[in-house]
Amino acid sequence: MLSRLRKLRQHTEVIGQILRDLRPLVIGAFSVLGVTLHQFVALLR
Repeated sequence: MLSRLRKLRQHTEVIGQILRDLRPLVIGAFSVLGVTLHQFVALLR
């Protein structure tokens, strides 16, 4: 039981680190998407 909890905590730490590494990429992708959407809407007007 205890070892399973420890393993689970290790997994969550690894996932957290991956998410921390990916956050700038996700933010960059969303900002690019936002700018593209904004220009598309401006074109339609």
